[in-house]
Amino acid sequence: MTRRRRNTPKQQARTELAGEAQKTNSSPSPCAPKTQYQHFIPRFILRKFQVGPVKSKTERQKEFRRTGVDPEYVHYYDIATGSLDIRPIGKVYGVQNLYQDVRNIYNINELEEKLADLERHAASIIMDLHKALPQGTFTLKRRPLELLRKFLFIMHYRNVSCSNTYFQADHPENARGRQWIESFMKKKGIQSAVEFWLYVLRYYLDTSHSDIMRDAAELIEKYGEEGLQKMMTESHIPPDLENHDAYTYHTHADNYFFSIWEAAEGEEFILTHNTFGLWEGLGGGCPGLHRIFVVSPRIALVLRHVILRPEMKEYIKPGSLVSSLLHVNPVPPTPIYASGERGAHIDHVDLQSAMSLARYRSSQEGADDSFVFKITKLSRPQTLEFNSVLLVNVTKTGSLTFLSKRSMLRTVRAFRSLPANFLESELLVPLIARLADTVETEVSALRPPLQSPAAVLDKDVDALTLVDVVLYVLLMQICTGSRRFETAYDRAYLVFKIMEKAKLTSFADEINREVEKAFKVCKRSEDEVSFAEGVSFAPLLSSISNESSSQLFQFMIPCMSRLGAVMSGGEGILEELQDEVAVVSFLARASSSPGVWHALLCTSPKAPEILSRLFKEDTPTDKFVMDLMRFMYERASPSDFSSGFHMAYSLRGVCGMAGPTTNPVSLSYYLLTASIIRCLGCTMLGSLPEPYSSQLRERPKARLLYKMPEEHSELLFSNMKMILWKLLPGYEPSPGGSTLGQTLLKWIDEMAIVGCLAWLGKHRRNFLDYMLDGFPQGMNFKLFEDEEATGSA
Repeated sequence: MTRRRRNTPKQQARTELAGEAQKTNSSPSPCAPKTQYQHFIPRFILRKFQVGPVKSKTERQKEFRRTGVDPEYVHYYDIATGSLDIRPIGKVYGVQNLYQDVRNIYNINELEEKLADLERHAASIIMDLHKALPQGTFTLKRRPLELLRKFLFIMHYRNVSCSNTYFQADHPENARGRQWIESFMKKKGIQSAVEFWLYVLRYYLDTSHSDIMRDAAELIEKYGEEGLQKMMTESHIPPDLENHDAYTYHTHADNYFFSIWEAAEGEEFILTHNTFGLWEGLGGGCPGLHRIFVVSPRIALVLRHVILRPEMKEYIKPGSLVSSLLHVNPVPPTPIYASGERGAHIDHVDLQSAMSLARYRSSQEGADDSFVFKITKLSRPQTLEFNSVLLVNVTKTGSLTFLSKRSMLRTVRAFRSLPANFLESELLVPLIARLADTVETEVSALRPPLQSPAAVLDKDVDALTLVDVVLYVLLMQICTGSRRFETAYDRAYLVFKIMEKAKLTSFADEINREVEKAFKVCKRSEDEVSFAEGVSFAPLLSSISNESSSQLFQFMIPCMSRLGAVMSGGEGILEELQDEVAVVSFLARASSSPGVWHALLCTSPKAPEILSRLFKEDTPTDKFVMDLMRFMYERASPSDFSSGFHMAYSLRGVCGMAGPTTNPVSLSYYLLTASIIRCLGCTMLGSLPEPYSSQLRERPKARLLYKMPEEHSELLFSNMKMILWKLLPGYEPSPGGSTLGQTLLKWIDEMAIVGCLAWLGKHRRNFLDYMLDGFPQGMNFKLFEDEEATGSA
């Protein structure tokens, strides 16, 4: 299940706009003001959320001289107090003297002035971006793009939450860098973590993007990317390491591609105290698939990790990425090189050398390059999901700002309507009440549902009214501990049964989406259409033992992940419950499809025993299977089948493809088939000679040709049993015999071989062809419907 994660503090236009960033007198003066309210979210961004019409600098100054009141205001929700009011832009999202450098005796506000200069340039670019929205694309030359990326980096770095901890030597997250911090402070005469933070901020402001990247390239040339990464994550940072801060900037610049996201029509992005540089998503357990920067109600600039570039998709393992924003697919920018698509100067650049790239990018040729960005227009669901990422990360001492009350009310109600957000959304209940009063909407947090929650994505309705009350109350009882169950399975089963009858909710929709992914993979793996398709099967038990419940989820949650479902793996009660309900939902659906159930039970030798406990013993299907086995033993004649292979194929269709069973014959078949597939599936990944190594391994539509001469059948079984005897630990081929038990053991062996061959034909076809071509020439051996006879070459 997709999950959003909280951040720690550390993890976290033109002439008319010339005065939009707060500015002080730029000439150094020993008499610079000693107290100043300094923003960590620039004024020019706050003005995009301004209540009422935006005024020019001249108009603002004229009104201020006339009234003595700041004429610019925004909606401001203070989470700590639960108050919603309108506040002056000059008094929000800032701190007194945040950037004052007391060591600069000539102008303690010099850093604020440098920030204002950077903001003015960024404001001009962002204004041009707003003008380009109707065209759907935006083009930037390299230098403006570098300036914008530098602005975004500093926007995150300058946050007040970073100033006290970023270079705090004894902070737990700085353990690997403690010696380096202490050594650097001693060398530069720095007395505190805040002084260190200001020192590095000055470096970023005084140094161009190109020069910072050159400084980082020197480090990479000396230590290598892997060496530097190991320093940061596994060992420690050497005390004498130079330009460490340049490398931090470099990873931000090189590991992410720049994208522009536009809110859906009728929806708006919101602004929170930690909106700038907020990280979202996990890749292989590491944080930061996205870094988010909201610059207006219409536009968010999002840095997306390069592993999410389209060309990397085939290399990503299913389930390795966890993000709420994976359904958004921004296109990386298209470069236009000054000397053509592949100019001569590009050919001389060593793309594997950080220094070679840095030199080119800082050159005049590089400065003339342009980049075309396709603006990603979000749908309404995507916009609401994006805002949910921001809301789930607000803190008890934080705040948020918005442009339209109606849009904010719709957003916050959609957020609270998801049970996964129940605890976090408690901080926003006062906001819902105040907004609802303002827009004359009288709907409480638990109003009965009027329609499917999916409607909130397409209509201007109250998302909270779309929650199924019975399901919602049960989930809240579980989360608060007021409703307890004997086992986790019992709990998940009840939620699943209520969810089946309930109106569609976001909770159910998210589960259904992941169940569908896993089901489709198993559906593609089924090798025959079962005779039992459409038959009513035994239902899942409503309760199982605690041991069986524990084993079930320990097996099925990783299994569904391997099948492509995104499981949360979270420790929270609701995340845990959502995974468990997804398992029960998947099993209920799979057990009604014999081919899918067969594919599932053959995924692991553990599956038959664990999954058989979910059904009553001696079901009608079990009785049918055992009666048929007895009949075949007592009355069947070899002449009823073309060969032993034909008979094993037919028996397998009954024992293995009849849906959920608990009888020993079916369970033994599943266990042996799964063991063989696991053994040979790994063995057959080895190297092959030509032409087999160049042939396709996957043949999804391969179908066994079950009728074959007895001579071919005997040769196939004897060779396969010999291979299994050598490769599969503990396997002893059963010779059969005169008793029912001896005969059943032989049949189980041969049914499992048929099942294994069906799987190999789909997933290891080139290796299987290599093996079959070793059969004696002239036999015209044919095993699959889609192939020519083998053994004739």
